[in-house]
Amino acid sequence: MPFLAADSSMRDRTLTFRFEDGAVAIFPMVERRTIRGLNRVLLSSVAGCYGGWISADPLGPDHVRAMTDWIVARHRNLTWRLNPWDPNGSLLGGRCTQKDSTEALSFPQFQDEAAIWDNYRHSVRKQVNKSERAGMTIQLGEDWSQWLRYYQIYEQAIQKWGSAASNRYPLELFRGFFELRGPKVKLWLVCAGEKIVGGNLNFYHNRHCVEWHACFDPEYLPHGTRNFLVHHIILDAFAAGYEIYDFNPSGGHAGSQAFKQTFGTTSLSCDLIERRDVLYRLGTRPQLRRLRSLVAGRA
Repeated sequence: MPFLAADSSMRDRTLTFRFEDGAVAIFPMVERRTIRGLNRVLLSSVAGCYGGWISADPLGPDHVRAMTDWIVARHRNLTWRLNPWDPNGSLLGGRCTQKDSTEALSFPQFQDEAAIWDNYRHSVRKQVNKSERAGMTIQLGEDWSQWLRYYQIYEQAIQKWGSAASNRYPLELFRGFFELRGPKVKLWLVCAGEKIVGGNLNFYHNRHCVEWHACFDPEYLPHGTRNFLVHHIILDAFAAGYEIYDFNPSGGHAGSQAFKQTFGTTSLSCDLIERRDVLYRLGTRPQLRRLRSLVAGRA
């Protein structure tokens, strides 16, 4: 997994559940350590994405409750985002501590590409047309130099966002995804002439296409580059036979969620189960973080 290779604070803690009726479920987990390993939190998925069980066997309410009870009882620090497409996810509503949602398009409701286009709000169609008139083009990132240019745009955005940035991903992570590029991992790029001015990193599995990362040069956003690229990726996924285009949760950024909704998406619940013990909460206080930085600077 590229995340584990790029982040030394993470450890694989995947669980396997075997039930008396023969059913087997895999429950992917990673453990993140801070303060030299003193603080540890279990994540059902990295980067705030969906977590939960994976199984080739049919799972019912008893399986789901047994796994959930076992995990919650044994882990005092836990972040688990429910999968909105899991039919058993609704059983865990009473466990959730935080509400959240994702935006998605369900392709089976559309007869053809024209129906998808008509489903967009006027603002999207206007921006796509603007980008086409400006001569913008789209390509897949096949060379590492293209990925590096994309990462440079991301670095500039991080500097602009400052403390408001949800995450700061290292270059090593993108190198890992570059090595996996192909049918399952695609970096879509939008270009002004020969210059790369933005992109979307999308993952593909079974019937599901999901956006994981996106970044654009702000100088070219007035040309509609973001809408233009997303529209192209949506049509590509539709033509390839995928059934879901998932924009992923917005990390609490209202502007990002509003942008996704302009594509005529449906909001789906993906609430979180979060648990934190007292020691973890104390260790993440700003005063203690500053103290640890000061001590590290004197070492």
